[in-house]
Amino acid sequence: MNSSQKGTAVYVNIMMCSIMSLVSSVPCTAQTDAWWLTKPMRMIQTNLREIDATLDIDTYVQQIKSCKANVVLFNVGGIVANYPTELPYQYRNPRLTRDLVGDAVKRLHSEGIRVIGRFDFSKINEQLAAEKPEWLYKSIKGQNINYNGQVHTCINGGYQQEYLFKILGEAIDRYPLDGVFFNMIGYVTYDYSGNYHGICQCDSCRKRFADWSGGLDLPRAEDTGDPVFRKYDQFRCETSDELFHRVNKFIRSKRGDIAVCTYTAAGVDIIRYESNTALDRPLPIWNYSASDNVKRCLGSYKKKVISNTAVHFIDFPYRHSAVSPYLNELRLAQNIANGGWVDYYMIGRLENQEDRLGLDIMRSVFHFHAKNEKWFTNTKSVADVCLIRAGSAEYTGLFRILAENHILFDVIENAALAQGDTPKALEDYQLLVLPDVRNLSDTICNRLDAYVVNGGKLLATGMTSTSDEHGNPLNAIRLRAAGVKPTYKLQPHTRGTYFRIRPEDKKELAVSDLDMLDIAYLDSDFLMCEPTGKTESLLGFIPEAMYGPPEKCYYTKVTDIPGLLHFRLGKGQCAFFPWLIGRHYQRRSNHVHALLVMGALEGLLGLQRSVVIEASPLVEVTRHASADGRFEWAGLINHTGQNGTAFHKPIPMSTVPLQLKTERNVKNVTLLKAEKKLDFSTAQVGWVKCVVPELQRFEIVLYEYE
Repeated sequence: MNSSQKGTAVYVNIMMCSIMSLVSSVPCTAQTDAWWLTKPMRMIQTNLREIDATLDIDTYVQQIKSCKANVVLFNVGGIVANYPTELPYQYRNPRLTRDLVGDAVKRLHSEGIRVIGRFDFSKINEQLAAEKPEWLYKSIKGQNINYNGQVHTCINGGYQQEYLFKILGEAIDRYPLDGVFFNMIGYVTYDYSGNYHGICQCDSCRKRFADWSGGLDLPRAEDTGDPVFRKYDQFRCETSDELFHRVNKFIRSKRGDIAVCTYTAAGVDIIRYESNTALDRPLPIWNYSASDNVKRCLGSYKKKVISNTAVHFIDFPYRHSAVSPYLNELRLAQNIANGGWVDYYMIGRLENQEDRLGLDIMRSVFHFHAKNEKWFTNTKSVADVCLIRAGSAEYTGLFRILAENHILFDVIENAALAQGDTPKALEDYQLLVLPDVRNLSDTICNRLDAYVVNGGKLLATGMTSTSDEHGNPLNAIRLRAAGVKPTYKLQPHTRGTYFRIRPEDKKELAVSDLDMLDIAYLDSDFLMCEPTGKTESLLGFIPEAMYGPPEKCYYTKVTDIPGLLHFRLGKGQCAFFPWLIGRHYQRRSNHVHALLVMGALEGLLGLQRSVVIEASPLVEVTRHASADGRFEWAGLINHTGQNGTAFHKPIPMSTVPLQLKTERNVKNVTLLKAEKKLDFSTAQVGWVKCVVPELQRFEIVLYEYE
């Protein structure tokens, strides 16, 4: 489903809690376990309406084949059953004249195309709902929510806790589905119009929360300052995860080769995220949506894959109008360059879209992936830096700074970091970035300190480590590596404050452009910290200065209160900005904030790059290596063509010099998109140099080793 800013909130608490490839001609009846792990797939979701029940199967399959897709996400049951269900509480499509699911699965499988069945248990037809009021969500006003004849159900009610297993069982027993997908999961509090109805107050929620919490009553407002709500937030994460573990166990009891797919990680094989638009979402547009989604999945979870879908349409109210073709081309390119599936999602079918302008561009990207899928199979990201994801503007700002400066980085979800089962160890990275990661357990704080003691490098910002893992404020900086005393004084956000960049600071930061800059503005809260031991203090705080009238616009005091601290602990070191420098860049993209971050990374912490590219900040760079050591590739993505909210055809870039650090002997360098071999040089020991003659939307530079 497409998620607007409000609709995204449906998933936020859920997601935060938590060999050779098979040839396409092999029929799906001859499946092996964990088919989803064999290679990055190409999936199309045709979200069928009731009126699509009469679709022509042959035409449908030919359209799917025209895209070289090898997986389809197809509507099976839940809100509407597209097969002749025998269950009394599953609403059958009134336009159904045949077994649509049975016919489609048989025909798609005959073409070697796998089928993931789509289910939605968040709502039930109003006629059935009237017979089972105990299954329903109850708003803060004590009302059920009826949206276009579909009534919201509650995750703790009998429909989602018990009856969904009957529906799943019926479908799996009847059809050889390759996977199941669940839409609109978890604690849904918004409707499709974006109306907020509050925390569910039904009897099932009330009893289960009381039993879980030791007698607490349900909160009535989502207030993070309320300790009861923080307990409830933990409760809904744990109970959502518990349901999907049960679902996974049930499906595995039926067949071991069925993939579970949805928007969370618990009990799931294929994590589904969306790169979408929404009319009410605050600007600026998050241009790195697909890269962000793919990175944070592959960096956080073992034995799970990511299918991040590029959403064809604009928003819930405008599902028949498409976004710019070049925006979805960018999203699909980011999926490929970061090692994810290629995935496209629309309402209806390919053949009945009323805005078809972008479909040929979509097909061309799918065709490219199909032609080169052997190079995308069984590879892993190569990164110098790991960015911990905390889901805020501080995170997105630092993501952009890293991407625009061509730093290779992975992303790990904060929740996955706590679970300690990530694909790579922290020690696999030169440097970790913690963007205002407030919610950390004592165990993780100690783990991060140990990483630094053993030689790791850490960049932390904002109020990192000042709350426990559940968000309860501790009002203390608990990272020893930060080099400050635990206590601090909060300087509230005050306009007219700055940091002075002194000559000695510029020497330490070692960024040439800072020679022309003596000041950086501060537009956020600021932690006034007291350094400990031999901590180095940089950037002098300037208290509120007059800013009007012009005759009075000057400041008179520069303090020794630091805006940046640098501390060595054991064999490693940490740089700490006790303010939201990433949020500054995300909101206004001022050059000084990016330069200070890069000075901290390279000047203070000594980050060493493994890829060097002489290109615009609008070129995004990734790197992947094959598990067997036969090859590597660098992904280059051209972000040009955007003007505000418009996405136009990208402007080609020419003669882009590229250097890749490797100890292997390279025999060939090839541009996969341009289908051209490149001359290369290894004159500098340990580096391979080449020049990409032209970069359109994206390119994959393949390095084959001897």
